[in-house]
Amino acid sequence: MAKAAVKAGDMSHRQTINFNISKYNAAVPRGKTQFYDIESARQLAKNAKWQAVEHLDESLLNFEKQISSRGAKVLWAEDTAQALAAIGEICQLKECKTVVKSKSMVTEEIHLNAFLQQNGIESVETDLGEYIQQLDGEPPYHIVTPAMHKNKEQIARLFTDKLGAPANMPPEQLTIFARHQLRDKFTQAEVGITGANFIIADIGESLLLKMKAMQDLPPLSLKPILLLWASKR
Repeated sequence: MAKAAVKAGDMSHRQTINFNISKYNAAVPRGKTQFYDIESARQLAKNAKWQAVEHLDESLLNFEKQISSRGAKVLWAEDTAQALAAIGEICQLKECKTVVKSKSMVTEEIHLNAFLQQNGIESVETDLGEYIQQLDGEPPYHIVTPAMHKNKEQIARLFTDKLGAPANMPPEQLTIFARHQLRDKFTQAEVGITGANFIIADIGESLLLKMKAMQDLPPLSLKPILLLWASKR
């Protein structure tokens, strides 16, 4: 709370937040144009969500059945300790030294990165905002935009200090630089960890949305993938 009070009065911080929110707000109307009838789409999504919540127990069991039939293995964990123990066992089995991890709030909630580090495993965030925060030793600032409190000059300095990037690179070049850094991690990693935007119970699949900046990173299809998903009513 003390840090929040200081930041609340920091006009430079407030200016950065307002600028980044304005960019987000400008992008939302453009995204809505892909829908012929946005209100109908919103209502359909709302109904589907509540249908899933009302039948969550059945849907989870059906998802387990369907994805297991395709060769996956489902592990149930009732709490953080059980989840970390299961992940640790898999990493040990694979003699894992490096994990690449996509954006996942579940892993934030169970403090997975700290657990892996304590066990001698490097965990590398591959979402650009999460990667920036990890380099700076900070947790995500926001659930959707993890580094929204940083401006381009701060990120450029961070990349120079932590990664040896040339000074004062513009955002486009910073993204390319990060992509090259992460490409090496993708090829080195023994295990991949991801969250899921949606899991599809009737066919046993998951849906992941990936930012355009990272679309050409190598696939992890030949490595074990851990899909983490939290069930909440």
